[in-house]
Amino acid sequence: MAQYRPEMARYVCDNCGATVVDEEFCPTCGSWVDTVAGKEQPDEELEEFDLEDGPPPAPRGVEEEPIICPSCGASNPTNNRHCEECGARLRQGPLPTAPRPGVGSTAPVRALLMLMVLIGVVALVAFLINIFGGEDPGSTTTTPQAGGSTTVPVEEVVDPEPVEILTAQCDPEGLGGEFSCSNVIDGNDGSFQLNFNELPDGEKTVAIRLTFAQPIEITRILWTNLEDETRFRRNYRAKGITIEAEGNPFVVPQNLQDTPGEQGFDFATLSANFIIINVQSVYQAEVVEGTEPFDELAIEQITIIGRRAEATTNTSNVDTTSTTGS
Repeated sequence: MAQYRPEMARYVCDNCGATVVDEEFCPTCGSWVDTVAGKEQPDEELEEFDLEDGPPPAPRGVEEEPIICPSCGASNPTNNRHCEECGARLRQGPLPTAPRPGVGSTAPVRALLMLMVLIGVVALVAFLINIFGGEDPGSTTTTPQAGGSTTVPVEEVVDPEPVEILTAQCDPEGLGGEFSCSNVIDGNDGSFQLNFNELPDGEKTVAIRLTFAQPIEITRILWTNLEDETRFRRNYRAKGITIEAEGNPFVVPQNLQDTPGEQGFDFATLSANFIIINVQSVYQAEVVEGTEPFDELAIEQITIIGRRAEATTNTSNVDTTSTTGS
């Protein structure tokens, strides 16, 4: 019996590469298929069948209705995405999207990464220069000036130590002679004494002004009472004091211990040419072994611990000048 094999034109879609069978538009992407210039494919994949037997029976089940094109009204199979007649899109589902670019692929991100790397390199170089290329203490540095440059020595920072005190002035002045006010700074065994009982009530205070040879950064004050226990007890002893420093707006109170010999306390100021110590209250003179107390307030020594204050530069002047306060 003769067999019938229908002849159907087959083409390859230029847009997506799908095989198009006897259609003007690709059922996969909806692109128009040029049947004249397009390459016709042989009908090798079609199955031969006998006309006597008829077409194979359709599978039983729910038949899906064809999709009607919303643009031209043509009927299309349910698996088509685009109309076979006009190429319009049949389904409204989401179209495939391109993958999101990686974090490091955009220009702003790459610029930020490069900036971070550059900052890290600069910080590392500065750190290495600071460790291996820093200037030694006592070296010199060059300061640019209007007419050239001036080499200024960089002085080594010294530890605090007893500083030089030019003068000591006491108010009241005291007994004088071997008990004069200068004894509190001369480093000898003598002491400053004044008749405390003779001071009027309400005015029993003593002011001691210490002037330095140059501006001083103060860190500590050493106060020395009489060393001899008996003499120490029979005299009045400083108890409550206040300290005022030049350039410091605050008055600092301090309570001294009632013990013979030296005691110290912290006091800080950045730069001062003088300080004033005010004795506001005293420990009472005592009877020792039946011996009457003295009328005098006795202070043996006051020592200031610090170092020369850092020099300041006046940037408004062209020339570099150095002055020493007195």
